[in-house]
Amino acid sequence: MLQIAEYFGTQYLRPNIEEARTRIVNLVSLFLADRSGGDLDKAARSLRDHTFLSHSRGGSEMIKALWALPDCDIIGGMSAKSQREFLAEWSLREPAEYRIALEQRKAYHLAIEAALWFAENLGVAPSSLSMVPVGSFLRTAMLVYLGGNTPPALPNAAGLVSILKAIRKKGIAPKGRKRVKEIFQILPESYQEIARRHLQEVETEDLPRILDSSLAIDKLFEETVQKGYFLRDVDLEDASLFDAAVSKEWQKMTAGKTDDDSLLTIFVCIAADTVPKPTLTRSAARALIRKVRADGLKQEPVLGFIRQCAPHEMQEGLEKLWNEFFPEAQSYLLDSSDTTLGEAVAFLKEHCYVM
Repeated sequence: MLQIAEYFGTQYLRPNIEEARTRIVNLVSLFLADRSGGDLDKAARSLRDHTFLSHSRGGSEMIKALWALPDCDIIGGMSAKSQREFLAEWSLREPAEYRIALEQRKAYHLAIEAALWFAENLGVAPSSLSMVPVGSFLRTAMLVYLGGNTPPALPNAAGLVSILKAIRKKGIAPKGRKRVKEIFQILPESYQEIARRHLQEVETEDLPRILDSSLAIDKLFEETVQKGYFLRDVDLEDASLFDAAVSKEWQKMTAGKTDDDSLLTIFVCIAADTVPKPTLTRSAARALIRKVRADGLKQEPVLGFIRQCAPHEMQEGLEKLWNEFFPEAQSYLLDSSDTTLGEAVAFLKEHCYVM
């Protein structure tokens, strides 16, 4: 008791000694309640076979373990109290309070771990997520997957607008649903409930607003940000989609576009040996199809363009996007039985930007 009194104050004052007595009883009680599971006989035998001091230290270690757990579901959050301050407070509390706090902090820890799993999947460094709410990050991740862009990446302001526009134009594309399904197939079981809860929030609360064409896109963006969606900044440490600007040729070709539809429009233009554009008019699309039927659709020029001009971090995802698109594009664009070009134009409208 004297040691505890000295640690939290002084052993020479009666109030500190009385507090120390309360502390040591609480620490021993906490440790016994945890180790015995409420079995009084087991607790009594523990007191018989081990020193009182070892029980007190065991309770102290349990409080230190509680302190090490997050006190809120904020990624990169800092504890508001030092370990000594925390011990001083919690060694005066009842074991029942400890159990309630432990369950809550375990839930926070699990939520943060789930968010960090998605961060790794999206190529985001944990160090860039200081003071980010778990809900904000996971809702953004769910929207990114539903958007279906390749490769998936957390957006900045321009990227979020691009996602919102794409979903508003075509709804949730099958590839978006497919990507969400694939993510949940590899997601650890312990994170499933947390992730599904945030996916449901996006689908029930946010998608109806995104699809409401009466809501101007700038108002929709403002509303989405106010709901807490996470937007990253473009900086030297975050070399992801938006480091595309370092490539003048890439920037020139894409005009800053990063969504799948725009990129596939550019790629199919390159494959048809026409001027690359992120958007085609209906008449331009028909002209492109006729050229493809006359001269063919070439896969390699697009792969060469990706390897030479696209940012390194994007290349693997872009090659996959093009290689998956190319066989189906050949099938539709070169189908001589489609004499009116209707099926071919419909295919381009589904996968590219055709106005």
